[in-house]
Amino acid sequence: MDYLGLDEDLLRNKGGFYAAMEIERQPLLWKQVIEDVEKNISSIEKFLEKIDFKNTEIILCGAGSSALAASVVENTLRNKLTLDVKVVKSTELILQPESYLKTDKTVLFVSYGSSGSTPESVEAVRLAQKLCRDYYQMFVLCSSNGIIPNQYKNDRTLYIPLPPNTKGNSFAATAEFTCLILQTLAIFDYKNIEDYKKFVDYAEKEACDIFGNKIEMIKEISMLDTIAMTTVGSLEYEVLSAESALKAVEMTSGLFLSNNNSSIEYRHGPKLIMNSPILCLHYIYPDQFISKYDIDMMNEVATDHLKGTVIGIGFKQERKIETSYFFELSENDIVYKKPVLGTLLYALVMQALLVHISLKLGIKVDWPSTDEQVPKVANRVIIYGKEELNGEN
Repeated sequence: MDYLGLDEDLLRNKGGFYAAMEIERQPLLWKQVIEDVEKNISSIEKFLEKIDFKNTEIILCGAGSSALAASVVENTLRNKLTLDVKVVKSTELILQPESYLKTDKTVLFVSYGSSGSTPESVEAVRLAQKLCRDYYQMFVLCSSNGIIPNQYKNDRTLYIPLPPNTKGNSFAATAEFTCLILQTLAIFDYKNIEDYKKFVDYAEKEACDIFGNKIEMIKEISMLDTIAMTTVGSLEYEVLSAESALKAVEMTSGLFLSNNNSSIEYRHGPKLIMNSPILCLHYIYPDQFISKYDIDMMNEVATDHLKGTVIGIGFKQERKIETSYFFELSENDIVYKKPVLGTLLYALVMQALLVHISLKLGIKVDWPSTDEQVPKVANRVIIYGKEELNGEN
């Protein structure tokens, strides 16, 4: 069987089977996520109806790809659902918890994670329970075996376990990123669950096109003589560009570096990186107004005749696209209504491309690093309690 256009035996020999398989199966997991949310709508409604959102601050908390998944949904929760929401990385919260958690408002603390057991994530939940006056919590976790769901769940908790296969055997988060995004959106927007059901049906077909008809372009790009990747996007797609930079470093064990910027700021100096032979990946926002800025930036870089290679990902455009590498996705009314959902499909292209680049570099993308250097669960973090420090002489 093939995954990402590569034979299974070849992938196993090169150490990329799990990464490739887990990337390609994501749309099936997305369908399961929405099915599970729909099955639990009565529990979701009962939980959310307890909370006065006019006087509630929602804190989305995670680290690494989990924090970036939280940042992807932030714009939609604030501007589409008019919720008071902010993202706080657990790696920052544990340093100054009093800056984030002392509030007169009710707090809905949403904990994101792959294992549910990283020390800073566990400590963030513990501090939130201790310091918040009126507190509710929601877990968006890839594993039901972690410390958080087993030791910190209480009667003010909403927790719908993600499909068991969400947490993969490969090192880099793929479904562990996209499924967090989708479950959060579907829970807070549960009254429109039909939109999400339509989206996952569409996404399954679109993914087949990406992994079938578009995989040859992914292979061609991966074989170009490039040394790094820069990724740009707007709003939540800028967050996706940050996740892309992280994935590039993780999947290649640091041999193929990357950075990221917003589309508009890219011309303010950062685009000079295009004087080197790099890939420049542009995420075109699925909105007629915002996409104008994205396309202007992409076309500007593509016609500057620099050393880099420009790649675009977006939905059908009326304007001329100046690069020969453009992944055009099929138009979809749900994505235009909920632009954040396009990040899931764009992520499939990005993840597939980085697998091919990693294998070209001879990297075993399933596990490019060692547990001694960067374990999947960052268990080398030592948690220091401020209560102990205050008691020191």
